[in-house]
Amino acid sequence: MVKYFNNSIVTFFLLVLTMIPSSVFAHGESVRGIGGGSVNTIGAEIPTRISIGIRYDERRYSRFTDAEMVQFRIQGEDVHQHSKEQTLFLSAGLPISENFDLNLLLQGSKFSDFKDNGDEFATECFAASPEDSACISKTKTSMGLGDFLVMGRYQFYSKKENELAALFGIMIPTGSVRNRVDSAQQNGKKALLGTHNQPGSGAISFQMGGAYSGHLTEKIGVEADVLFRINTEGAKQFQLGNSIQTDIALSYGHHDSFIIPVLELNSIFQEKDLENNEVKRNSGGNVLYISPGFSIKVTEKQSIYGSFSYPIWQQLGGISNDESWRFGAGYNFVF
Repeated sequence: MVKYFNNSIVTFFLLVLTMIPSSVFAHGESVRGIGGGSVNTIGAEIPTRISIGIRYDERRYSRFTDAEMVQFRIQGEDVHQHSKEQTLFLSAGLPISENFDLNLLLQGSKFSDFKDNGDEFATECFAASPEDSACISKTKTSMGLGDFLVMGRYQFYSKKENELAALFGIMIPTGSVRNRVDSAQQNGKKALLGTHNQPGSGAISFQMGGAYSGHLTEKIGVEADVLFRINTEGAKQFQLGNSIQTDIALSYGHHDSFIIPVLELNSIFQEKDLENNEVKRNSGGNVLYISPGFSIKVTEKQSIYGSFSYPIWQQLGGISNDESWRFGAGYNFVF
């Protein structure tokens, strides 16, 4: 019976990953794994001790040339891009009871090499010189404090190493939304950066879903989740598209093993964004990643972990930059 239940759960999440597409966007999906049986996946197991952690993530994107950006503008397409995104996460896990815990996540972000053919500077410049690549608005870096995530997990089922939990959370707009472009307009004014490249969003986001933890065999563990995110309108009348994220992680070894290899599939589906109540054509899309990783138990209370994610399939909306790869690594301490 247990084997049948395990196989059914795994089959279900694999079907979800296969049938529900996913997307990539500048602020990224919330990072939640702490390097136990997974790196990016939430499980349903409720910890018994308080933990704190720090995690670094980096994402790289393909780039359009300046000539392509000019041509997009001539075609009436508002396109922006950046080459690199770096995020530092501080986290805390707080067990409230034997079947309920809270996870707190604060992030700081840095975006590099931002280009925009449709902000205030570019619009003013292109009006006078429609084919001049110098009219592309360029900003070297945009960095600052990001939004604050509070997520709760309630385990409502636990039997024979199979656990199920409900997930619910809220993202509070604590982050900066006032960063400006490097290029000044003729009157000396510098326009605000596009919301995609602000560290914060200015919006409240709600998250809800479910998670599973169990074992395929004595040594092969499995964790999986499905997470829905609903976004409200934020800074500059911009609203990020709602999204669905699914993850599944297979790990080999026991919880007390020195090193635990992890293999994950991570998938996101995101609707198109809205700005001034208009749908942004060049937004939204679908991405499926494969993410090999590891967790190393340094001491009884300390562990380090990491993963490399490669997008094995992406179908982005309109004119958008493909993600090249992402990398994450972190440290976790249990009191």
